[in-house]
Amino acid sequence: MSRRLGWLLLWLPLAGCAGQQERALARLEHIAGEVMNAPCAEPEYVYRQVENPHVPGLIDEIETLRCPGLEAQTYLSSEAARPDGMPIYLLVSRPHAGLPAFLQPGSPGSGLAEWLGPPAERNPVRWRYGSAETTETVTIEWRDGLIRQLRWEWYFD
Repeated sequence: MSRRLGWLLLWLPLAGCAGQQERALARLEHIAGEVMNAPCAEPEYVYRQVENPHVPGLIDEIETLRCPGLEAQTYLSSEAARPDGMPIYLLVSRPHAGLPAFLQPGSPGSGLAEWLGPPAERNPVRWRYGSAETTETVTIEWRDGLIRQLRWEWYFD
């Protein structure tokens, strides 16, 4: 049996183990990537230096990107596993080309629950997708039956 086929046979049963929240978060992670890869009107970048908690003497940066209706923070470190940066949060409060129609701020979210499944926590003003198995949460805030804003948050050490 080839090594590739062996990995595939190992992965297939594990893929079925992912719970509903993990599947929803994977879909939302893909959407966050689409948002961050879309061009931003009037980008404003601010950088703040921070001491790396794991490497004495190493100074890292936190990059904050602000655009109309969007704010994102990324942790930048030359010693990180992801040299392009580790996301901290993404906040979207206006319609955005990278979001599907059912997630657009200002929309009623038609089809959202069908596409993502039920959130881990739900009340009239906030839906939260998250899991103890992942390092991220996504919060959808509502006002008067319409999506007010979306917030992705990632935990890293």
